[in-house]
Amino acid sequence: MQRLRPLLAGIALVVLACLGTGAAAATPRPPASQKLLAMAAGSFVDSVGVNLAPADAAAGWALAQRLQAAGIRHARGPAATGPDDPALEGLRALAGAELQLDLVMGDDADPETTADTAATLGHAVAALEAPAGRTATPLRQAVTAHPRLPGVVVLGDGPGADYQTVQLELDGRCPGCASDQLGSGDAAVQVTEVDLGKGVPGTVAARYLPRLLLANAGAAVRTYVQGSGGQDSGPGLLDVTGAPTPAYRAVANLLALLDDSGKQVQPGRLGLELTGDVAGVQHRLLQKADGHFWLALWVERAGWDPATGRELAVPGQQVTVALETPVAGAREFVPELGTTAQRSFTDPPGEARQLDTIQLEATDRVLVLELLPRRADGAAPRATTPPLAAGPAATATQRPVVKGSDQPATPTTRPAGDDAQVAAAGEPAAALDPASRSPLAFTGSTALSMLGASLLLMLVGVAALFASRRRYHHRH
Repeated sequence: MQRLRPLLAGIALVVLACLGTGAAAATPRPPASQKLLAMAAGSFVDSVGVNLAPADAAAGWALAQRLQAAGIRHARGPAATGPDDPALEGLRALAGAELQLDLVMGDDADPETTADTAATLGHAVAALEAPAGRTATPLRQAVTAHPRLPGVVVLGDGPGADYQTVQLELDGRCPGCASDQLGSGDAAVQVTEVDLGKGVPGTVAARYLPRLLLANAGAAVRTYVQGSGGQDSGPGLLDVTGAPTPAYRAVANLLALLDDSGKQVQPGRLGLELTGDVAGVQHRLLQKADGHFWLALWVERAGWDPATGRELAVPGQQVTVALETPVAGAREFVPELGTTAQRSFTDPPGEARQLDTIQLEATDRVLVLELLPRRADGAAPRATTPPLAAGPAATATQRPVVKGSDQPATPTTRPAGDDAQVAAAGEPAAALDPASRSPLAFTGSTALSMLGASLLLMLVGVAALFASRRRYHHRH
């Protein structure tokens, strides 16, 4: 027995060492420097709008299809001056597509007539806007007195407006390079127009507009970007023929990735810290109803020099995302390039095997990092793809129903083959989910526990062998 005492003492030390190592591995990381409050992903998607002016029903339906394909739910345009205004048919097409409308009253229009005409569009009317430079009080009185416009907000300047209107004129500068025009940032404003500036290339607009929308979210209730851009105002989401621009595709992909099926949830907080080359790096943290966080990162630098008319190269910057709590996995998306994950991250090799730091290259393109919670319940959401662009041919379709209206919309047309495209677009693209690994996959804590158990069993076996040998020699 005396010979076994050193061996038993060694076994005890090994067991204690294993337990101590396990306890050290289970000790949480020191709290990150800040816990960020996320924004609901659905709220961000709902903050995006587009300026449109459909001339007739066919134009309205074509524009509505573009917005639906991009995941945009809000449109702003001129209010019809009366029941005989030809533009009313285009607005009815937008209303029949279940878009929410912000209608701008004309300079010489009568507030009561504007309210009466807007009421024929039913529940699609979300806001009525007073003319620029005019008080919103008369329009407020007309909306309040109208029995068929409950809940419709009034936009404008000064008293009588529920939200103040802001027009952003960037003059070719990057979104973060212009002076702050959103006031206190308490969501008491709506950005009704965005002017990128004359000569801005479409490729630059594809980087500026997603960054602008992410930066404005939370500071403004809604930001309406240009639909069809102009020569002086810069490119919009559509060109002069109504075809999608690079900015359309970048915004559509961003909204597709962050779409939460209309859910509005109370988001939580996430402890994280950005380290490395973070000069000029901006971020926006969002969260979906399934608990997954989405971190948008970009470098806010000019990609266009309006003085020389030249594009500027913005070098990438190495940034580390340090998480207070490890995650099961992460996926990196670049909306400008599509909705397919560019990279996936899982537990790194080594003894710790905990994914609590992620190395990224931030550029002037928006990068979106999906963080999959550790031990998440159920499968992770899959990346989605925006619906295909509509073809040029058109066939007749039934009248869209305008909800809350006493009359149907005018018969419209839509591109041939659209039903098949929409059906195909409804199927999300499958993507590998790092959180859905096999139950037999080894994590860092699992491997450490198995190593400790193996050492303990081996030492017990050695002790048993020595004990049996001692008994044998004692008998003989």
